[in-house]
Amino acid sequence: MINQYEVPACIEDTIPALRKALHQFPAVYHIYETIGCFTEYTDKQLREQNFTVAGKCLQLAGRLYERGNTVVKEAITRIFLPVLCRVPLADAVSRIRMYSLIPDSIYPLYIQHQLTGNGNR
Repeated sequence: MINQYEVPACIEDTIPALRKALHQFPAVYHIYETIGCFTEYTDKQLREQNFTVAGKCLQLAGRLYERGNTVVKEAITRIFLPVLCRVPLADAVSRIRMYSLIPDSIYPLYIQHQLTGNGNR
C-alpha cells in the first residue's frame, strides 16, 4: 500500500519533469499540494494534447488510487478527478483518445464525477 509520504517519490520516478516542482514545498508532508502539482502538470499535457505524457500521468493516478491508502485515494478523488473532468476536449477524436487513456481503476469515478459534477444527480 502506498502512503502519502511515498507519493512524491512515485511521481518523480514516473514523471521526472516534476522533480523540481515537487521540491519547491515540503511536498512529502502535504499530499494535497503534491497531488495538486501532479494534477496541474497532467492538465497541461492533456490541454496540449501531449497524449504520450498524459497517458503516463493517468496511469500513475490510477496506480496511486488503486494501491494508495485512504489519504492517497482521497487526494486523487478530491484534487485530481475534478480537474480531469474539466479538461476541454476539442473534438470527438480527442475525447475518445483521452477516454482510452483513463485507467480502469479511476474510470468509474471519472464517469460518476462527470454525471454529478454537471448537476445530473
